[in-house]
Amino acid sequence: MRNRLVRFILAAAVLLALAAAVLWWQLSRRITDDPQRFVYVPRGSSVVAAVDTIDAQCSLPSASLVSLSARVLAGLSGRTIQSGWYVFTDTSTQLDVLKALFSGHLRPTRRVTIPEGLHIREIGGIVARALDIDSASFVDIAERDSVQRSFGVEGTSMEGYLKPDTYEFFWREDATVVVTRMAREFQSMWNRECEGLLASSGRTKHEIVTLASIVQAEAATTSEMPRIAGVYANRLSRGMRLEADPTVQYGLGQRRRLLYRDLDDASRYNTYVVEGLPPGPINNPGLEALRAALRPEEHDYLFFVARGDGSGLHTFARNGQEHLLNVRRYRRNRSLAPRP
Repeated sequence: MRNRLVRFILAAAVLLALAAAVLWWQLSRRITDDPQRFVYVPRGSSVVAAVDTIDAQCSLPSASLVSLSARVLAGLSGRTIQSGWYVFTDTSTQLDVLKALFSGHLRPTRRVTIPEGLHIREIGGIVARALDIDSASFVDIAERDSVQRSFGVEGTSMEGYLKPDTYEFFWREDATVVVTRMAREFQSMWNRECEGLLASSGRTKHEIVTLASIVQAEAATTSEMPRIAGVYANRLSRGMRLEADPTVQYGLGQRRRLLYRDLDDASRYNTYVVEGLPPGPINNPGLEALRAALRPEEHDYLFFVARGDGSGLHTFARNGQEHLLNVRRYRRNRSLAPRP
């Protein structure tokens, strides 16, 4: 009796080993001869639907086995399918399919750098080129009321509330995911670095972000940001119009040298015409600009103009007479500067 039990156990072990070997051999079979085969697994796909989608594009050697294995793995691990674009090569196997569906490791990624001070549409262009997605979709998501409400943002878009940074996204990632990630990163930065300074600033969060965006547009160096913020804080406290050229450019929808007639533009963003801050940010500022808006330098300057010497720095003035002299110096420096 004991010998039979031993033989039975040995036979069962051999059968299990053979089954495992066959399973491993099947899962190790390649799925395509193409150097690259791109497959899109839609969001919300079930395990079976995801495998069927890949099978339709790659002709899996054992689709039913992959589907069964995937269902078992999903049940044991509790993981869900990773949607999005996958790239399979001539070395990819059915086992790679299983790994990819639950980890996303065969989803190609792209690094995207968003500089400070860009408009939403400019960010959309960078993202579109890097991720091969539609820039209009990015802008549409960033301007949706539902997205603004979810982040408690005032205004008409997420302008100002997308953090400039270097990101890594999946290639052809959904625009909603991209906008949401940038907005969450901004919110995290704000909570960590800025929220504690808000009460002492005497302004609302929206006002601070709006002021920071103007400072970001005006300053060529971070060292001047607190002083420029101080100029605008002084003008606001005295009831003076900000007269900030970048706000006019934003209202016009063009980054170009302004003409005198542009200063009469009827846009709500024209701070030569409207009083106080514009209705919202004019770009997406970085942390240093936000800090400057929260803690402007205390001084009695009311004007500033570029030096015109190629440094990007400004000359500051306490009154109109000083400012006119600085403007003349700027024009003289510009006329003496070598032309490209």
